[in-house]
Parts: sequence; structure tokens; C-alpha cells
Amino acid sequence: MRVLQVAHALPPAAYGGTELYTRDLAAALARRGHEVAVAAARGADERFEVESGDAGDESEAPDVDTFDLPSPDGESAPAVGGRPLDAVARPAVDDRFRDVLADWEPDAVHLQHFKHLSATIPALCAARGVACVATLHDFWTVCHREQLYRPADRRCTGPESVAKCTDCYRRARADAGRAGADPDGTADSEAVARASDGGISVGEADGSDAVDRVARRWGTLRDALAATDRLVAPSAFLRETFARYAPPGATVEHRRNGIRVDRFADAGFDPETPLRVGYAGRITERKGVHLLVAAAEQVESADLRVFGAFDPETEPYHARLADRAGESTAFRGWYADRPDPYREMDVLVLPSVWYENSPLVVQEAFASGVPVVTADVGGMAELVTDGEDGLTFPVGDADALADRLRRLARNPDLVADLREGVSEPTRLDDHAGALADLYADCVGRRA
Repeated sequence: MRVLQVAHALPPAAYGGTELYTRDLAAALARRGHEVAVAAARGADERFEVESGDAGDESEAPDVDTFDLPSPDGESAPAVGGRPLDAVARPAVDDRFRDVLADWEPDAVHLQHFKHLSATIPALCAARGVACVATLHDFWTVCHREQLYRPADRRCTGPESVAKCTDCYRRARADAGRAGADPDGTADSEAVARASDGGISVGEADGSDAVDRVARRWGTLRDALAATDRLVAPSAFLRETFARYAPPGATVEHRRNGIRVDRFADAGFDPETPLRVGYAGRITERKGVHLLVAAAEQVESADLRVFGAFDPETEPYHARLADRAGESTAFRGWYADRPDPYREMDVLVLPSVWYENSPLVVQEAFASGVPVVTADVGGMAELVTDGEDGLTFPVGDADALADRLRRLARNPDLVADLREGVSEPTRLDDHAGALADLYADCVGRRA
């Protein structure tokens, strides 16, 4: 089968969970004998990365073609903020994608995101009789802030109405305006990023057109979801959320993502040493790293190691973390080798204040035999069974998190018991095989 993967970015241009998953899935499908190509708005012009160990020596690396799609970076946009809210269909991407479909002639397209791409892609596939599957890695298609998280730092119950989303949009734009623009057109990057998630443009005309913009975005993306043959949700939580707001006829099914289990190994646990608490991933406010730093300072006999790109010189949030952290906290910086952080932790903490979906780091920790402490909402809580392979705590509660870490630091037997309860996550090859069956089913229905 000829399968075209489509993503907003690929490594080395970006190393988020969706980008890493797209790269690894493409390689896994190629190893199973499928013809695979990847189209992306960023990173497709780089050498297609295959991590060490994925395919033995270089001669055995899977053959994966890449196609570059137009990046939004080169298009006109307001000086501060991002792209206009309703700019979710991009003619430049559509034109290029038509050419890719015509030249490469895939049997199936697997769309890994709509962000920075075009909502027209499923319809273009349908026009050529090509099956289109889309994985919902987050809430972007139903939430302009991507994470169902309101400007007042509150989790959102969902897009019940255009009026509700318009109010959120206006508040976010106001927050970005209060961040202030410098004379040269720049602004506080952190404040603007918080307000501009999902594509809100701070520079858009104020006031009366907000309802129309939200309604157009909503309608265009609902049409895109309806035109997709199958929607895949990596968590049951996300599937249930989408089931409430998906357009009529859209099919959303739950399939847990797979990972390269063989790349990870259990580094063991020494009950005689201080508890090694770890975090791995992007260091942002919504990831709740400040909660973890505050909690760790309340726990004796525990060391905190934070893995992820860290630049307190230019990032205000990172600077605040550095000021708050004590001697027992170490910021280890960006890591190229995915297994590295788990060799240096006895427990992983995921303190995100939004719902998350199916965090890659939880699966990586489990593949390394490491239990997980996580907030009790969304897809992250779904992955962890409290008292069996980890612990949960009330979302956003640093004191409660400190209590869970204190229990682990004082009771090495509990850590050992949780390690015993960790199960191997879904293997990437098994996941790729299941997706290949899904593609075949969609292709058959199209035929």
C-alpha cells in the first residue's frame, strides 16, 4: 500500500510528540513493506531522520520519500501574534498538495494535524478517491487555543456555542494586547504565546468581526472532519470529547499510539539513595513545571531533574523557574536521545494543568520501567492507574503533588511496588499493523 503521512512539522525542525510519532510511524510502516512518503510544512527539506537502533546500520534504513509543503512563516500575517483565527484553509498548501497527490498517487493519506496545513486536505483526497485518516493529537480542530484552556487559566468543558468561543477569543486577544508591543512590533513572547495558541492574531481588527471569524473557523473545520474517512483518538477522553462535538457522520475511534519499546530499558532502582524525581518534555506554563518545582522544594530526600530545552536568559517563564528552584533541582537541558532522562529518574512527574491527550513521555517512562505521578484529568490520568503503576493528584495542586512525592521519598517499598505494576506500552510495530488494516478498510470502502 502507498501511504502518505502529512504533518505540520518533522524532526529536526521540531521534536514534539506529534512530530516524533509521525517520523517513527512512517519508518515502521516502511519496514512492514508499505511504500511511504511524508509531506510536511517544516522539516521535509531535511534528511529524513531515523534514530539510532531503528534499523540497524545505515543501509537498512527505511526508504521514505519527503515532500515539502508551504510553511505559514512565509505568508503575510500581522506583526504581533500569529495567523488570523479563521485562516485554516490555505490555498498555497492546497495547490502543492494537489501536485503531491497527482505525482505520488497514494492509496491512503494519514493526516497528523490540521494546524499550519489546510482544512481542505480531506476534501482534496476525496476528490481523487484517496482514503483520508486523521489522528486527533489535541483539540485544535474544536478549540482555537488547541488545549481546551481558557485565558483565565481555566480548563474548558468544550465548544458548546460560537458565543462561548468568541468570548474566549476576545479575552485571549485582550491578554495579548496587554502584553504590549515594542516600537519595532515585537512583544513579550510568553504572553503572546499564551494568548495566541492555535492561531489567534493579536493584530486582527478589534470588535465586531469576532463572531464571524469564530463561526467561519468552526464551520470550515467541521466540514474538514466530516470529509475525513476515519478520525483516530489516541485517548478515550479525547474520543469522548470529540464525540460530543463532531459533525454528523464523523467516525471517531480510540487507538492508543505505539512507541519504539525496544529503545528503552529499565535502569533499576536503588532504595538506599534519595528519590530521583524527573520531568521530560517542553518546559511551559501549561505543562505545570512550576507546580513540580514548588512541590519538590517541600520534599526532603528527593532530587528533581528537569529535562527539556531551558533558556532562562530569553524565556521569562524559565527565568522564574530558575529563581524558584532550590539546590535539589537541576535543569538538564534539551536531550537528543529519548531514553536518556529515564535512566536518571525513579519516578516521572507529569503536572500539566490542561487535559493532555496521550502523552508520549508516559509511554516512554513505562517502557523504561518507571512509574508516573500525574494530574488527575484527561488523557494523562487515563494512562496511569493510581496505586498500581503510579499516583495521581488533584490537577494544579502543588501541595497535593508534594504529598505524593513525600510518600514515595519516605517509602522505597511503595516505589518498588509501583515499578512492579508498570506494564509495557503499545509497541509501535503492532500499532503500525493496526493502522495499516485501518487504511485498507478505508481504501476498500472508497473503492
